Amino acid sequence: MTRKLSDWNIFVKKIYTEGKAKDSNYEFKQALEDASKRKSEMKHSSSAHGLKKHKTAKKSRKSRSRHHSMAMTGGRKTRRRHSRRHRH
Repeated sequence: MTRKLSDWNIFVKKIYTEGKAKDSNYEFKQALEDASKRKSEMKHSSSAHGLKKHKTAKKSRKSRSRHHSMAMTGGRKTRRRHSRRHRH
């Protein structure tokens, strides 16, 4: 599964390709520094990509209740530890 690149990463890649076209010795490290200096340009270009707020992943009600009940009963880890201790 691949992640969507952030606006910052897209902007740095753009700066890198521009720099590499002008100078074959241009490094990504330099592109990061140049992009940092040119942040004001990024704000204009990011509107073309559309800014979306990141949503945080939420656990489903079913998995939360399962996790809660396991925590209340001591959970799986406690049972495993117990069974290992009593082996002969």
